Amino acid sequence: MHYTNFISHLFEKIAHYAFPRKIQVFINRTYVKFFGINMEEFDTLESYPTLNALFTRSFVKERQFDKTATTMIAPCDSLIMEFGECQNNLAMQIKGKSYSLKDFVAKKLEDGFFYVNFYLSPKDYHRFHAPINLKVKSVNFINGILLPVHKKSLQTNDNLFNKNKRVVLECVDDFGNPFYFIAIGALNVGRIQIHIIPELIYLKENKNFVLEKPYLLKKGEEIGCFEMGSTIVTLSTNWEYSIKNGEKIYFGESIGTHRGD
Repeated sequence: MHYTNFISHLFEKIAHYAFPRKIQVFINRTYVKFFGINMEEFDTLESYPTLNALFTRSFVKERQFDKTATTMIAPCDSLIMEFGECQNNLAMQIKGKSYSLKDFVAKKLEDGFFYVNFYLSPKDYHRFHAPINLKVKSVNFINGILLPVHKKSLQTNDNLFNKNKRVVLECVDDFGNPFYFIAIGALNVGRIQIHIIPELIYLKENKNFVLEKPYLLKKGEEIGCFEMGSTIVTLSTNWEYSIKNGEKIYFGESIGTHRGD
């Protein structure tokens, strides 16, 4: 077992442990204060029986967003770490560090894809949603290590995204364009929940789930969640983005429009 996986496994046990109520509330309050988390959209600190329950908190009131099919919304609360057009089947994990898309999604892609890296910090809302209407064709679990995905680690580790545990959703958008939604694990993120494949969270070996009938994800629908912070990467064609590197964005914000044929 890689040392980062071992650390994550230990942290996972602590995060899932329900301490006596007063101690747990103290832990929750300390975590929220340390990371500066705004809890206005969420339940009270007393309602979370474990630290993991706080990590994976849901909204108590729904966020509003543009529901038109030609507008893309942010899939999560995150920082735009890097984005751009893929070149020679390569994308960037951060400036100066490229990686192979074929190794990343376990499939060779045609030219014309545009990538966006959404970094979720420990303070962020950890659930992620469909940025547009999507038909999911397959869900591919790729096991790996759990290196941190913050800026310093991205600058230090070559091919980090191809080394880490991840889940690849191969999809098609409303306009017939291919769309990939990839949830990447990280240090202390030993589990990635994908609601349409519940058993995936317990897998230890690579496994590809090819759906007999494409599963429809409506724009804004919750896809799953991370236990702690991590990264989402999207790969799309024929979408034009209105984002910039280093920008803080929130689930539901409009971030792009469809280019048309």
